[in-house]
Amino acid sequence: MKKYVQRMWRIYDVLFIDKEKAEQVEDGRETVKEVFVGLDEGIDYDLTQVSSDFFGSWIFKTEIEAQAEVDEFNHN
Repeated sequence: MKKYVQRMWRIYDVLFIDKEKAEQVEDGRETVKEVFVGLDEGIDYDLTQVSSDFFGSWIFKTEIEAQAEVDEFNHN
């Protein structure tokens, strides 16, 4: 199975596909951060709100880093 990179938004330990929905969770103690997640192709994820624990080590701070890891995974 191959992976692809999906830009998402993280607040606390929850990931959102929609930045505006993530911002609704902001409470002054934590702010929304852009992250890039390696997802499996062909899997139908519910990306409205999901625990970041589900993706483990496949969450990255930069798109370049995420793409490099996904490319390495896909070529093995």
